[in-house]
Amino acid sequence: MVAQGLLCLCVLFLLESEKCRRAVRHVAPIGKRQQNDNIERQQDVQMTAATDVSAAPVEDSDVTAERERILSSSVDQLASTDAVVLRQLTKLYDNSFLAVDSLSVGIPRGECFGLLGVNGAGKTTTFAMMSGETSITSGDAFLAGMSVAYGEAGAHRRLVGFCPQFDALIDQMTVRETLWMFARLHGICRDDIGRVVAKLIDQLTLQPYANRQAGKLRYTL
Repeated sequence: MVAQGLLCLCVLFLLESEKCRRAVRHVAPIGKRQQNDNIERQQDVQMTAATDVSAAPVEDSDVTAERERILSSSVDQLASTDAVVLRQLTKLYDNSFLAVDSLSVGIPRGECFGLLGVNGAGKTTTFAMMSGETSITSGDAFLAGMSVAYGEAGAHRRLVGFCPQFDALIDQMTVRETLWMFARLHGICRDDIGRVVAKLIDQLTLQPYANRQAGKLRYTL
């Protein structure tokens, strides 16, 4: 009995040892091992596919409601309450890069409105289309009921001001020349520009710098 017990203990020890398990796996039937390998590969593929599936974007209910309001109402109705209306506004660069995708939103009169988003989300492009700096691929923007895409050329520029994020000033132009240029862009009558520019220079205490290039102001002010 003692001998049998010792023998069974030794056999159990061998079966539980790592070397023994490796040896058993090594002599297992090749077909069985290939079947197990195929099952593992299939599970890996299924797991990879599951992790690679991108979730459909979830739209907030207020975004959906706003888009439905814009699309279901006439421009005249919207213009009575909204100073700015964007309807399915879209910008496509080089027929491949979608910068703005069917944006629909209205901005009520007197409201301060901001666009938030990561770099490349289309914020600057949206404002550029509203101001006429960039053409609209499809859809339209309305400023006080006036179409940016199909309205009178340049008419909407009198209703909007646009300050770009970069390169707002031309370094080689003087302060006076810059004010003169923006006065022309804003549509001020040519006969009144000199008086308006002089008044702005006086109000902003820019007399000492009126004839200095804009690019040199940051080093001297």
